[in-house]
Amino acid sequence: MSRPARRELGVIPTAIHIAQRVRAGEFSALEVLEECLARIDRLQPRLNAFVTVCADAARKQAEAIDRARRDGATLGPLAGAPVSVKDILNTKDVRTTWGSRLMENNVPAADAVAVKRLKDAGAVLIGKTTTPEFAYKLLTDSPVSGVTRNPWNPALTPGGSSGGSAVAVAAGMGPLSLATDAGASTRLPAACCGVLGLKPTLGAVPHSQVPDAFNNFIHLGVMARTVPDAMLMFEAIAGPDPSDPFSLGAPARVEPKDVAGLRIEWRPLLGNTLLDDEVRAQCEAALEALRAAGAEVRLVEEPFENAEPAWRVLQQSNWAARFFARLAEVESRIEPGFANGIREGGAYSGQQLLGATLKRTELFRAVQAWFERCDVVATPTMSRPPLAVEHRPDEPITINGKPAGDMRAAWVPYLNLFNLTGHPALSVPAGFTGDGLPVGLQLVGRWHAEAQLFRVAAALERLRPWANRLPPEVA
Repeated sequence: MSRPARRELGVIPTAIHIAQRVRAGEFSALEVLEECLARIDRLQPRLNAFVTVCADAARKQAEAIDRARRDGATLGPLAGAPVSVKDILNTKDVRTTWGSRLMENNVPAADAVAVKRLKDAGAVLIGKTTTPEFAYKLLTDSPVSGVTRNPWNPALTPGGSSGGSAVAVAAGMGPLSLATDAGASTRLPAACCGVLGLKPTLGAVPHSQVPDAFNNFIHLGVMARTVPDAMLMFEAIAGPDPSDPFSLGAPARVEPKDVAGLRIEWRPLLGNTLLDDEVRAQCEAALEALRAAGAEVRLVEEPFENAEPAWRVLQQSNWAARFFARLAEVESRIEPGFANGIREGGAYSGQQLLGATLKRTELFRAVQAWFERCDVVATPTMSRPPLAVEHRPDEPITINGKPAGDMRAAWVPYLNLFNLTGHPALSVPAGFTGDGLPVGLQLVGRWHAEAQLFRVAAALERLRPWANRLPPEVA
């Protein structure tokens, strides 16, 4: 099959730019795809963002879009934009391995709802991004795909569990990626890799795969380099679906307010005691830029409990419900850390599990009370810059040279709280450390206030641009 002559779209083109030019006939979807695949070929050996690249199927999608344009059909808002999907979300006829030898040859017969919506909007599926086994840890390596590396420094982790998605977007291997977020998995990698990561309101984007829809706290996530791209992707996949009860009857999203007069509460600590000095400085510089633009920013230092203990009971119970009864059968084929989590989940009593669900309600009501006096809550996304790529999931971390303890409780105390409460949370690039590593600022809003979070992020994108700064492995 002949290939079109190469024309350059730009260093890292946005999804909006791609779709506009494909609809106008200035570029074909196939040309866009070939440029994207060439970039993947160049960077994949160093960064390992993909477990599967479905080049041939993507070419068929792109060619179908080009035929539709020639026939005069109306193309979707994401026409020709390459998109990757985390390898725990179902993709029709493309294997979904969950980073595990148990699922290595799993090929779904149908797309997840959000994947189908992306395709219906004209996006071209380029492949599946790496994840740790069953997305169980905050690092991205697995028995199936090996180690994924941070494009800002390959000796460091991109975070997890949607590390491959964040690396793919940061390195320009497609402008968009569909991720998941059960306790950090979209926002942490986004912060580690210097991109945007949205965990929408629970149910705003339907999750058609979770086995327990009524007690669900696992959200689908949006990753992009620019605010307009993130908004466009969110709009393409949001909306009710019969598979997800939280998606039904959702109220209209809050209209965004101007930054001027917006009330922001800055919570630098949220159940933790240590915060890296450079991380805090960059977050506060970003907030100072918002203050200069007219926002009201108020420091809040009141204590708040760490949500990790309740989250851990719920998450490990999920793993145990799936695997505990056959742990003896599968343990030799899964990672020891995952097996330990399953074993711990299987040991919880019914009272402990119900206690965690009651704590979830308590946390929800506490966070709801915050929004009686503010519009947006701001926190760091993570308490320190990315860890070494070989850091073990059970190994304690340090912050400012001091022992900080458990990775989940000390590195991402700001994140799993909002999985349990369901509030929308957006990690926004806030700046860089002296070593050139990205820092993330998390913005949290009322239920279904994604538009307001995007408005704040857009202001930061204007005031402190990030998308034009490329990782060393890419530039």
